[in-house]
Amino acid sequence: MTIESKNPIPVLKSELTHHWQQRLNGTNLVEMVMKYKDADYFNRSDPDLDPETVIYEHIVKESDPKEGQLNWGHITLYPGQVKDQYYCTKGHFHTNPEAEEYLLCMQGDGLIMYLSRDGECWCEELEEGSLHKVPAGIARRLINIGDTPLMLSQCLPSNAGFDFDAIDGHPFPCHVYDDDGELAILVDVDEQSKPNSSMLEEEDILKILGADQKQ
Repeated sequence: MTIESKNPIPVLKSELTHHWQQRLNGTNLVEMVMKYKDADYFNRSDPDLDPETVIYEHIVKESDPKEGQLNWGHITLYPGQVKDQYYCTKGHFHTNPEAEEYLLCMQGDGLIMYLSRDGECWCEELEEGSLHKVPAGIARRLINIGDTPLMLSQCLPSNAGFDFDAIDGHPFPCHVYDDDGELAILVDVDEQSKPNSSMLEEEDILKILGADQKQ
């Protein structure tokens, strides 16, 4: 495209490009790659899985970490399983307890799992075009339950911060598995208080998926 103007003002090119279903490109981007050898948050282990296998990638255009500034990011969570557990991100709280976040699903099928500081856990379905608001003070984890890369765009305050360490002391109690082609959500429980089973009943799964809120 050629722009002609009688006024000699500068018309600059954008320093970023983010085409639909493609990764974020531009200058001064920060990238993080999570490989299986560093993914210590799975409930399953697989000695046959190549330690160099990439689970997910996160790329972000950062602004100065101060009030009023925004970051724009892109997340690619690859398809796969550790044994029968679907690939997922580690998940995180924000270091800024007032920070919200928006996630736009650009491709793939999955779940976004939420976790409150009180231990309440629930999920929303991710599908192409779905937009999700992560409330302030809530942790989130992404799970790919499909056969293609799960790709999301991300917008959040530049001073939000990623508190991954908090997940070590406040882990997600729910995990998502492939049960012979069916989606299964298991929850960790205190065996002394609930010794019978850690498998969620159907009504519990519907509650976690937010189905009761859609009725």
